Amino acid sequence: MQRLFGLATAIAHAHFNLVLPVSIEQAKPLEMGEIYNIPQGVCEVTDTGYKGNACAGSNYSLGKLIVNGNSSQQVQIKVNSAENNEVKFKPILPNGQQSISILLSTATTELYIGGELSITKNATEGIKSIHYTIEVNYQ
Repeated sequence: MQRLFGLATAIAHAHFNLVLPVSIEQAKPLEMGEIYNIPQGVCEVTDTGYKGNACAGSNYSLGKLIVNGNSSQQVQIKVNSAENNEVKFKPILPNGQQSISILLSTATTELYIGGELSITKNATEGIKSIHYTIEVNYQ
């Protein structure tokens, strides 16, 4: 028996959409203001106000993020909590959560961010900061 081998070829297509890389930057840091150094004290800054038993009531303001990408594209933004041996920090997006889906209205979209700071134990006094991460992706 003789075997015949044939070679078949075809042309296929791959579709794609080229988009601008999505990016996010901090245009203005979140300012939590003065906070009382009391264990289990909590202070929260959001677009609805400044509240908590550790809030000293001064010099607070929302932070501002700038999201760049293709206009009219949906993006998912997630902010991650952070902590050290003195405090816990939870960033809060405009919807009151740590994740939000937004439609980019232009190539550059502004987003304001708040946060909640919890004192875990008496800390050394002075000016402090804490770093947190932000993730942004097209949906």
